[in-house]
Amino acid sequence: MESSESGGVRDQVQKAIDDLRSAGEKATGDVRSSIDSAVSRLRDVSGGATGKAQDQISGWRETLDKATEDVRKELAKLAVKAQTTPEALDEIAKELDERRRALK
Repeated sequence: MESSESGGVRDQVQKAIDDLRSAGEKATGDVRSSIDSAVSRLRDVSGGATGKAQDQISGWRETLDKATEDVRKELAKLAVKAQTTPEALDEIAKELDERRRALK
C-alpha cells in the first residue's frame, strides 16, 4: 500500500515537472531560467518528502510488527477512518482483497 500512496504524490509531482519542462521548451530568457529553477526545486522537495514518508512508513511497519492482533485491527480501523477520498478507500479495499487471497 505504501508504494501506491507515495506513488500518487510522486505521479502528481512528476506531471507538474513534465508540464513545466514543456513550458520551458517554449520559453526563452529569464522565463526559461525561472522554469528550470522551479523544476530543480520541485525535484529537491519531492525527493526529501519521499524519503521522509518512507522513513515514517518504516517506523509504522516496525510498530505493527510488534503489536498484538487486537492492536493491529484497531489501527487498521483508524487508518480506514482517516482516509479522505473514495480513491484511497478503493486502494485499501484492493489491498484487503489481495491479503485475503494470500491468507487462504
